[in-house]
Amino acid sequence: MSQDSISPVRPNFPFLHASGFKARQKIENLRHHIQNLERPNWLQNQNLFSLGIPEIDQHLPTRGLLPNALYEVLPERTTDIGASTGFCTALLFALLKYRDGRILWCLNSSNTDVGEIYPLGLVQHGLDPTRLLTVRTKRDIDTLWVIEETLRSNTFTAVLGEVQKVSMTASRRLQLAAEKNDVLALLLRPAMKSPSPSAATLRWRVKATISQPKGFAADLDEPGDACWSVTLFRSRGGTSGNWLTEWSDETSNLTLAASVCD
Repeated sequence: MSQDSISPVRPNFPFLHASGFKARQKIENLRHHIQNLERPNWLQNQNLFSLGIPEIDQHLPTRGLLPNALYEVLPERTTDIGASTGFCTALLFALLKYRDGRILWCLNSSNTDVGEIYPLGLVQHGLDPTRLLTVRTKRDIDTLWVIEETLRSNTFTAVLGEVQKVSMTASRRLQLAAEKNDVLALLLRPAMKSPSPSAATLRWRVKATISQPKGFAADLDEPGDACWSVTLFRSRGGTSGNWLTEWSDETSNLTLAASVCD
């Protein structure tokens, strides 16, 4: 007797295939439903703003900057705090082009050594000083309290605080308050090799690089526009990246800079 004659024959009923298809479809629908439940609300936000550099937007999970999230900016070295401050100013200027409002800047020079705010420097980076309110604090706990109360006040479009130490719990409170009250929160922190974990949506490192004089500045051997190496080292739901950027004083916007030759 052949092997085929004693092998069990599996009936080929059409309804069995239909039942299997429906089961697979139900499983796919369930997976899709679970993904939507686990998807953070900030990923569904369509009210975005941009620095005007598509190469940066492509690395972000929402393909743009959220106006209601917590961001951290750190200098690469202690001497790069000026570049980090300039990048924060560029972020605030980009936000104000999308949404009108006022900004609270919480100063604590003992943490970052930023020094005093120079109004003409803000103007050079596109930020109107009349939209700025400054508060001075001495301790991180006071700075974090001011930031959180500002986020919940519904009075400002953004708040920037100079902070040295931020716990995971404190950063989570700021992220939730920013998201709930639709306000941007920026933390300007000092240089450190290994910053502690944070709930911030985006975390940046900024380093000053050689400027590239153009036109009369090159002829007169004068410095060019501010040039920064910007590294996105943490992006929730996105990817990290590094860009050589340049602030254009003529057009008041941030652009990608050409590579600098040695």
